[in-house]
Amino acid sequence: MDAFFSFLFGTREGVAVLFVAGVVIFAIVAFVLEKRTHKIYVDRGPSKDGDDSFWG
Repeated sequence: MDAFFSFLFGTREGVAVLFVAGVVIFAIVAFVLEKRTHKIYVDRGPSKDGDDSFWG
């Protein structure tokens, strides 16, 4: 186990593995949360009066 941690934190390749794993995990979590948010907040389309501006 000591060799594994020494590889991850002591070599450039290990740090690259940690970085790539972090990016992949972050992407998966973001994808799952986006799917959940998309189900909660449904796009209702443009308004009937045609004014889609926030300030209008």
